[in-house]
Amino acid sequence: MTTQIAIRLNDREIAALDAEVAEGRAANRSDAVRRGIARLQRDQRYRGEEAILIDLARRGEPVYPDLDGVLELPRPMLD
Repeated sequence: MTTQIAIRLNDREIAALDAEVAEGRAANRSDAVRRGIARLQRDQRYRGEEAILIDLARRGEPVYPDLDGVLELPRPMLD
């Protein structure tokens, strides 16, 4: 489902969208806005994941328990 919204942008914001289109990073202004929102969503997700990792570290729990002991595995000799 999509919802159309109306927003007001100043000249600098419009110029930034147009630059994204002109430089080929977005197909049109709407695409540039969607890409900006996607970046915000990634940033939000990363902040959430970072908070989880920080909490694990504070509690002294392993962040990646599947990797425990990897550094102790035998390694072949190099020439």
